Amino acid sequence: MIAGYQFKKINGEKVLVLYLNYDSEFGKDLKLKHKNSSMKEEIKRFIKEKKIKRNGEKIVLSVGGIILAVLLLTEHPTQVDDFQLTYVSDGIIQNAVVEKIDSSNQTEIKEDMDLKMETTTSVTEEIAEAEIIDQENLPSNEIHTNVTQSTTSSGTHVTNNNSSNKKPSDSSVNQGNSPQTNTGSESASPQPIVSEKQVTVYRSNGSVITLSLEEYLIGVVGAEMPASFPIEALKAQAIVSRTYALKKIENGGKLTDSVSTQRYKDNDELRKDWGSSFDTYYQKIKKAVTETKDLEIYYQGNYIDAVYHSTSNGKTEDAVYVWGHDIPYLKSVDSSWDKDASSYLRETSQDFSNVLTLLGVDLREDVSFQILSRDSSGRVLEIKVGTKIFTGVEFRNLLGLRSADFDLVLENGILNITTRGYGHGVGMSQYGAGGMAKSGYTYDQILNHYYTGVTIH
Repeated sequence: MIAGYQFKKINGEKVLVLYLNYDSEFGKDLKLKHKNSSMKEEIKRFIKEKKIKRNGEKIVLSVGGIILAVLLLTEHPTQVDDFQLTYVSDGIIQNAVVEKIDSSNQTEIKEDMDLKMETTTSVTEEIAEAEIIDQENLPSNEIHTNVTQSTTSSGTHVTNNNSSNKKPSDSSVNQGNSPQTNTGSESASPQPIVSEKQVTVYRSNGSVITLSLEEYLIGVVGAEMPASFPIEALKAQAIVSRTYALKKIENGGKLTDSVSTQRYKDNDELRKDWGSSFDTYYQKIKKAVTETKDLEIYYQGNYIDAVYHSTSNGKTEDAVYVWGHDIPYLKSVDSSWDKDASSYLRETSQDFSNVLTLLGVDLREDVSFQILSRDSSGRVLEIKVGTKIFTGVEFRNLLGLRSADFDLVLENGILNITTRGYGHGVGMSQYGAGGMAKSGYTYDQILNHYYTGVTIH
């Protein structure tokens, strides 16, 4: 279950990061090494076996560069038997400064990392308050699902990276004109939507609220996709989010306001995010939700696994390469609109020795990297590191890469990594949807493009 560990400084606080691995990326259940063992017991056992020395530092669990949870020490900080597992509900950060701790000489190396939230049972990456960054807004990084061969599989897990309070600079997905802002006094609370369907949301603050499905969807779309996106993209997001919520409920699951299901923000939170643009953005998203009321996505009469991601590499991914199962409506399709997005290309660097530690490769080996194969979308299928072979998804998860489409160059002990796209690549690309909408496509054309052979009704 635990692939490696590393001490880091996150916003000035030293923490022990445990990197988890999933057999099928973000499946419903953890693949525990020891049968009948709990996650907490597995973590305790790993710390003891590796003889990891701590001095009261927080312990965070990370999957694919995303924080899953924080271990809060209750007593005796040097004893691993005394801790409490607390899931993170909202620890997204953008462009936060993370200081690596070199265990050999304790020097600190600062590096800017694009740390976004990516998903699972209440998860995120690198602890900090979400920062409002005007330069870029990546919509929800990715929704992951425990997809099975059955079209009625359950257990979808939402993977979102970014809060929607930031206005994307990518002109290719913004509407032509900036929304008008309100300069008067604070507006009255918007009138709730009357809807027969009610949903219950279990909030991160411990409260439980019941509201109409459509009002809930306003809070979801507002949290998942930038309100500055074209209206047809927002409509597509509303239908995807409605489908996800109804399937979750149908399968007996609970809706939360975090990435354990779908992110949701109430009006006060949206007002804080949008400031003087609240009325404009709220009415725009309300329009997207109400004009698509009661529309859901089906395949052969069943709700689809409504998975999506931030940005493709120019093509979406076939689900079989991510979760190992062929899903008829989750096939690779062209998504060339993403190439114009500011989130499309990233170049990052990682210390070579740290990479080998995360991959479980002996530091004493003479190691080289060799990409063995790529799939038809250009994402890495297999990569050889020393004598070990990893799938592209495994490699991406272990190193916390933005995408499985990557190139590597090793220079002077530093591994330089170029990634294209952001997220697992399966289903609807949010930046692609934005680009399609700007090009004149309607919400149904967007959805029928990204989900093969589905019906919307």
